[in-house]
Amino acid sequence: MNPASALRHNQASLKPSAVALRGHLALAQENQGNSPWCGPAALALATGQSYAAACALLRAVAPSWYAPEGPIVTAYWRDLLGGLDRLGIAHVAVALPERRQTLLAMVRQGLPAGWYLLRVTDHFLLLRSHGFGRATLHDNRHTGVLVAGHTHGRRHVTHAIRLLGGPLAALQPA
Repeated sequence: MNPASALRHNQASLKPSAVALRGHLALAQENQGNSPWCGPAALALATGQSYAAACALLRAVAPSWYAPEGPIVTAYWRDLLGGLDRLGIAHVAVALPERRQTLLAMVRQGLPAGWYLLRVTDHFLLLRSHGFGRATLHDNRHTGVLVAGHTHGRRHVTHAIRLLGGPLAALQPA
């Protein structure tokens, strides 16, 4: 199956309710038991696509940057945003302070409740802010764990968007 048809197949077959339950173990299973890379994993979770479809989406957005086959080890922020745009998933940039802050500081300083796609020092992840200084993260190795110093909390936030659409935006943070 070529990347474009794999993308169309996965768009039609995944339901938002099923997407909300997926985590890093499901992504590993989709990647033939191998640990998935963070860029495609974050895009897969944010869009409701399978891991393979997220890789195909990145290849469709920037075909000259990604090999036609094999793992996508290094993804680019612009391409993750391009994937969201291609699927019509609304998002808005989050204003970040001039001096970079840690993920833990960002959460504790009153990040509004909602879903966020973030790039922290050398890593992509999804963040679900519950408000009141509490958030959980979802990435290629964690599913719904509290943000703490040992769960990427000490890494600096370099890029951030808030997801306004897509399968996760309909879920209300608890």
